[in-house]
Amino acid sequence: MGEASITYFPVRNGDTSRIRLSDGTDIVVDCNITEESRDHSVKERYDVHAHLAEEARKENGVPHVDAFILTHPDTDHCRGFKDTFYAGDPAQYGDEAKKNGLIIIDELWFTPRIFSPHEEGKLAPSAKVFLKEARRRRSLYLSGSLKRDKPGNRLRIVGYTGSGENEGLEGIVTIPGKTISKINGKTKQDFSFFVHAPFKKNTDSEDGERNDTSVVLQARFDVGGEWHACLAFFGGDAGCAVWRDVLDRSENESLRWDLFLAPHHVSWGFFSEERHEDNPEPSESSLAVLGKRRAGAVVVGSCKPIKDDGDNPPNPAAAEQYEGAVGDSNFLVTSEIPDEDEPLPLVFIMSKRGLVRDSSPTSPSRRRTTRVTTGAAATVRTYG
Repeated sequence: MGEASITYFPVRNGDTSRIRLSDGTDIVVDCNITEESRDHSVKERYDVHAHLAEEARKENGVPHVDAFILTHPDTDHCRGFKDTFYAGDPAQYGDEAKKNGLIIIDELWFTPRIFSPHEEGKLAPSAKVFLKEARRRRSLYLSGSLKRDKPGNRLRIVGYTGSGENEGLEGIVTIPGKTISKINGKTKQDFSFFVHAPFKKNTDSEDGERNDTSVVLQARFDVGGEWHACLAFFGGDAGCAVWRDVLDRSENESLRWDLFLAPHHVSWGFFSEERHEDNPEPSESSLAVLGKRRAGAVVVGSCKPIKDDGDNPPNPAAAEQYEGAVGDSNFLVTSEIPDEDEPLPLVFIMSKRGLVRDSSPTSPSRRRTTRVTTGAAATVRTYG
């Protein structure tokens, strides 16, 4: 058994994270992988695809990740999907796919909102590729085919499916308030997700903001016999109203966190339903969510460098709120680590005593070999 970790990749305004469990299970949450990032002469763009493909589990030389979670189908959460991941029958994976290093996703996770008729016409090309693959897997599941439980064909739906064309999917649906510990066909003994959202009222609404249909998850790591030794939040682009509902509906244990991925790339939308220019006061509910942090907690901003230039997100006022909650040194922006000119992945190891910032070098076979700046040691935490 190895060490569980979370890697946040520098992808500017967008999300790409990888959760690696102690048994080697890989879970990728969202992707914002540009063509530019594959150009090694552009040093301010990190080659996320190469990183994922190289470190992925190989089967007959083909890279696999155990699960890919799309929090919601906005471009900055699925950009580059078709050029990074393989879409289609895994039995048809051929030489061209292998040449391009396409990664097979053993189990695809998404919300039922992507199937809504009123949504399809609004989807960007990358999201349409994802939708086509989701439909392929859904059809396979509903057909009862024995292939539906094979790696590369599995799926999980997070949220309420409703009726109509989604009938019969109950066996692969997880609704808010439930826990998931089975990933890619295997039940984990030291890891689980608690599902907070999306709520039914958001996924059913034709006029609702797509951001507010985001999957919101609390990742729970048990380490060395320490129950919930590390807790991490992923919430896509969910806005203030969603987090207020999360707070109102949840028990304290499901709200605690050591790592918090700032929603919508450090936008003011987490703190208020109004623009900062119209209301600079953060909501009490959002501050209460941040108040559930544990000792040594870190907020990660997956966004451009924080600048007061009117081009946001990221929003400098939101950044100030996060810094006020965890301290300047524990609010980390992916595109600034270790510097803006050549950012590197931000990696945290899960230990029984809390988070440990990884100081390992990146893989020697990629162009970047600079060591990540060493972070603070894990904080001793008192429980109870």
